[in-house]
Amino acid sequence: MIPLKLILEGIYSYQDRQTIDFTALLEAGLFGIFGAVGSGKSSILEAITYALYGETERLNARDKRGYNMMNLKSNKSYIELDFVNFEGRTFRVTREFKRNSKNFDDVKSPTVVLYEKLNDTWVPLESSNTQRIIGLSYENFKRTIIIPQGQFKEFIELGARERTDMMKEIFQLHRFDLQDKVSTLYKKNQSELDHLNGQLSGFEEITSDLVSATSAKLQVELQSFASIESSHKLQHEKFMHLQKLKADFLELNQIKLRYEELLEQKGPKESLRLQLSQFEEAQAKFLHSLRSKEKLDLDKGSTQRKLANAEVKKAEIQQLIQQHQSRINVLKPKYELLPQRRIQELDLELIKQLITFSKEIKGLQDRAEKGRHFVSEAKKQQTHYKAKIQGTESEILNLKRAKPSPHELMELGQWYTRQQGIQQQENDLNRQLVDLENNASDIRQELQNFSGNLEEFQSTHAHVVQELEQKLNKLQDEKAHLLLQQRLTQYAKNLKEGSPCPLCGAIEHPMVNHGQDISLEILAHEKLMTDTTELLKLKQNQKFQVEKLVLRLQSLTDQKHELNTKIQLHQSIKTAHINEFVWTGYSSTDESIYASKKQELSKIDTLIQALENQLANDQTALASVEENLEKYNKALGQFERDEVSKEAQINQNIGNLKLLSWFDYQSKDAQTVEEEYNAIKTSNVTVEKEFVSINDKLSELKSQFAGQNSVVNAILERLQTIEIEILEVDNTLQQHLLASPFNAIEEVKQILAQNLPVQQIRLELEQFQIDFESVKAQIAQLEHKLVDQVYEETIFIEQEKALKESAQQLKESTENVAKLRQELNQLMISYDKKEILLQQQMKLNLRNENLKQLFNLFKGAGFVQYVSSIYLRQLCDHANIRFHRMTRKLPT
Repeated sequence: MIPLKLILEGIYSYQDRQTIDFTALLEAGLFGIFGAVGSGKSSILEAITYALYGETERLNARDKRGYNMMNLKSNKSYIELDFVNFEGRTFRVTREFKRNSKNFDDVKSPTVVLYEKLNDTWVPLESSNTQRIIGLSYENFKRTIIIPQGQFKEFIELGARERTDMMKEIFQLHRFDLQDKVSTLYKKNQSELDHLNGQLSGFEEITSDLVSATSAKLQVELQSFASIESSHKLQHEKFMHLQKLKADFLELNQIKLRYEELLEQKGPKESLRLQLSQFEEAQAKFLHSLRSKEKLDLDKGSTQRKLANAEVKKAEIQQLIQQHQSRINVLKPKYELLPQRRIQELDLELIKQLITFSKEIKGLQDRAEKGRHFVSEAKKQQTHYKAKIQGTESEILNLKRAKPSPHELMELGQWYTRQQGIQQQENDLNRQLVDLENNASDIRQELQNFSGNLEEFQSTHAHVVQELEQKLNKLQDEKAHLLLQQRLTQYAKNLKEGSPCPLCGAIEHPMVNHGQDISLEILAHEKLMTDTTELLKLKQNQKFQVEKLVLRLQSLTDQKHELNTKIQLHQSIKTAHINEFVWTGYSSTDESIYASKKQELSKIDTLIQALENQLANDQTALASVEENLEKYNKALGQFERDEVSKEAQINQNIGNLKLLSWFDYQSKDAQTVEEEYNAIKTSNVTVEKEFVSINDKLSELKSQFAGQNSVVNAILERLQTIEIEILEVDNTLQQHLLASPFNAIEEVKQILAQNLPVQQIRLELEQFQIDFESVKAQIAQLEHKLVDQVYEETIFIEQEKALKESAQQLKESTENVAKLRQELNQLMISYDKKEILLQQQMKLNLRNENLKQLFNLFKGAGFVQYVSSIYLRQLCDHANIRFHRMTRKLPT
């Protein structure tokens, strides 16, 4: 992973957005990050780690990481990192988290987005997991790329397994760990071999001799099948000839029986033909006239009944006309008096209104009197509240003039507050200075106890560590050589003539190297390497502890210098602040005067607030009283206007009276007038409604009588026409009867009453004639065909039996041929499959031997550990070169 650009905002000491471009630094191949303690060097590395993995070494999720990482003056934090992975692809990862606007200590979960640069465009990815992109887990990233402060020892003291796993992940050494793959291939090959052997066990009886014998047997059966098939064809032809002859004789007998049946039916058919002829003649000459007469007779009866009903209805209408005319004569005098009674009805309605208006005027006069009383009371309240409001406003004005200046007290309070903060900071700085001096003294004592002379310790320690590293490198080379020699000896021991070498693939092995067993020597080297490694770790730990103490002492010295500078600066700030005290009547060291003034101001403000609340209540009450006063005046004016309007309406109604006098009704109550009005109104409506209704009904009845009279006349004319038509039909029937073979009309009616299905009978007779002639022709044809033929049932039965026996023989021969042919095909398929399985078995056996050798080679991940040690040595060499470049020393 190579960083290209880092953007920080709101992280630790980086309150404002900062951008770090690594591209120029990367061109040098090696660069450093320098700065004073607390300047944010570690924050850069921590931001890179957090952007990639969402984890930091100093804080975890339980430590409120978001809150502690965010700058206290910021409301959001933002990290953006551009980097190139091991595949040369460019990515960008962003993490942003914001502070809860309602809770300062609550920082929301971060949002993370991962992009890839494709064609100069940042394309967002679905997953934000960077581990697969970088190729390192978070733990190995801490061990190799960014090692947290004070944890390099953990990397040095990694066990063999952990170190191998780390090297496998860094350098993709999984491709050399072939143990599982070889084991899987070996198990799969063995499974296929076992399955193949199981398949071959089912083909043990399949041989080439068995296939040849079955083929010969099939040829013999085919010859026998051809002979039987030829004999069966001859028998079948004879049987078909006899079967056809039998069918012809049977058909001749059946046709003769049918001819006799038709002869018996010929007489009845001739009688039916004669009956049909008479029916058709009667139907053609008399049916239409008879039906016309029947219809006319029915019409005559129906018309006579209609005439009787029409005359009855005519008499009923005439009686109703007489009844309605009598009622009209009774109602006519009352109807003629209706105009005068209508005027009385209108006068009564006006008198009702006059009574109502008189009552309303009395009510308006009472309400006006009460309204004048309310107006008088409201004016008194208005005068009272105005005087009270004027006194309260004067009192508030006097209090405002007497209270201290709020602005002056506010500025003075701010000065006192800042003075307290400055004093507190001074105390904190002095306490921090004492703590730093105590810590520095403790570290100097610890260095004195640990190393004595520091320069002598550093020179001696470097020499000892260099000797131990050279010794360890030499032992590792010797061990690698011994392991290689042991592995080659093992390969040589496993070689067999004709099998391929697992290293070079050669089949022939002319000069096999047979080495000695060096296991004890390897164990001795491993013990010596372990002891040397432990001693080297001990020396490195001592140096690490001393360097750690020196760095802490230097850090404390720097912090003490910075703290003294801060104390001097703070003293000047304190002096300048005291010089800013310019308020007369107050003391810069005594706040009691300020407190009493502030308390006095508070009391006056409280009193003013109470008076202002009272003033607001009185003003509200005054506004309410004035509003009511205005409302009462408006209502009083409306009452007076309504009274004048009602008086004018009364005078107008009295002038509109025509028949009745207001003086006669002025003393009566409203209910009596209402009853008289309702009675005359109801009577008028009833008379008018009944007279109009009866008059309309009388007009309608007269119209109905005229129409019914026309109906009676029309029915009489229709009855005369029907009688004339009946006479004409009777004359026509007599003429047809004289010209026909029938004696009377009743005889004709009896013939027509048969209602014969003419078309059906005609078709039946025609079909009988066709059947009769057809049977005669078939008999003649068959007798001509069978002139010299003789049929015997015994010969037919014998031939049928012989055919069945021949068919059974043919069926058995066919089944035998099919069975042998299927058996031969199955044998040939099985034999071919057996040959293929044997070839596969040879290949799998050879592959099985090769996989066994590969399994032994990669067993226990020994090959991966060997490759890992080589990569680790190269990694250490590169690290030494970089270390020497950093210390400006050339590699030896």
